Amino acid sequence: MLRLKSINELPQEEDGFRILIDEFWPEGLSPEEAKVDLWLKEITPPTKLEEWSESDPLYFEKVEAGNIDEFQRKKTLIKFIRDTEKEKGTVTFLYSTIKSIRELPV
Repeated sequence: MLRLKSINELPQEEDGFRILIDEFWPEGLSPEEAKVDLWLKEITPPTKLEEWSESDPLYFEKVEAGNIDEFQRKKTLIKFIRDTEKEKGTVTFLYSTIKSIRELPV
């Protein structure tokens, strides 16, 4: 299973393998607190997708679709992620934002 969650949410066992998908390390958060298994800057969402979050209440529906298109261009990373998902059961992509997905207007 692939999941998406804010790095500011507490790590949970069901997160499985945790991958940070941000260009920059979240300010004020230590690696120990974040419990990130891997930091993949290579799959950071494009800036245009990040800009949607500021003005579009349907941001996460669009970013999910946009990320699928973006990931298709990076087949080696997709294979790695799928292999990790098979091995670990769950891969959680972590993004940096102040609000959790549940707090954002939908």
